[in-house]
Amino acid sequence: MMVPCPLSFVPGVCAKDKGQGTRDYRVTDLAFQDPCLLFALRRESSPFLRDFRPHQRFPGAPCWARFGGPAWLTVLVLETGVGTERAQTALNWLLSGPVLENVPYRPKLVLSAGFSGALQDRFNVGDIILATEVTDSAGNRWPTTWPGELPAGEWRPPLHRGRLLTVPQVVGDPREKRALGEKHDAVAVDMETATVARLCSQRNVPFGCVRAISDRVDTPLSPRLVALLSGGRVSPLRLTAAIVRSPGIVRELWMLAKHTRLAARQLGTALGELLTLTLPGGERL
Repeated sequence: MMVPCPLSFVPGVCAKDKGQGTRDYRVTDLAFQDPCLLFALRRESSPFLRDFRPHQRFPGAPCWARFGGPAWLTVLVLETGVGTERAQTALNWLLSGPVLENVPYRPKLVLSAGFSGALQDRFNVGDIILATEVTDSAGNRWPTTWPGELPAGEWRPPLHRGRLLTVPQVVGDPREKRALGEKHDAVAVDMETATVARLCSQRNVPFGCVRAISDRVDTPLSPRLVALLSGGRVSPLRLTAAIVRSPGIVRELWMLAKHTRLAARQLGTALGELLTLTLPGGERL
């Protein structure tokens, strides 16, 4: 964690009054164990980054990578891109001990965050899933190791505990969603977290997962929308071509944008509360 700095923070420098004058803490003074949050897309991370503002780039990363947040709760944020392959590329780099200004970085926690689809009827858009276990379509399972027992009190937004399923493609058919939920006893589905769980378990790195529901289990996603979203970021040219071929997709895109805005806001709030109440000092890791 970065040395607590109540007075000021400049990228790579923290000035703190020690009672004997002011001392500058260069980035090399950090114990490079700041928690790391992995998002697939900027749309997922944007509200969180408004509160945990990026202030320093991590050169050499295979994806967008920035340290952010206040001096007393600095985190590294990665935006990996969608899917298992991109998540694995980012994790392999992250867990290899990358060096910043001659200091190796070894996260004390890796947190998978982003959107997920509901697999049970009781969940609505914007609900927050705090995973207790992660499974893949082959049935492999990894218990999460963070946050453990939560501090007592009312959480806003409420946190729903349960198993998260990772699959290699977007699931759009409500019948398939329900079938996956029943087969794997899972509450929600994403496309990256099993990779995070597997690699962190192999390296004995604590990990957790916080996901916001972006589509209900009974919300169908048309095959044309699933195909459009499968690559992650959608270029304007590709979007225009899809609309020309299927004008009806506009309504689906409008609803998706509305739902993901809500999900992202809820996710940002939940992450801020969880990190603030469970991480300072590392007492719960």
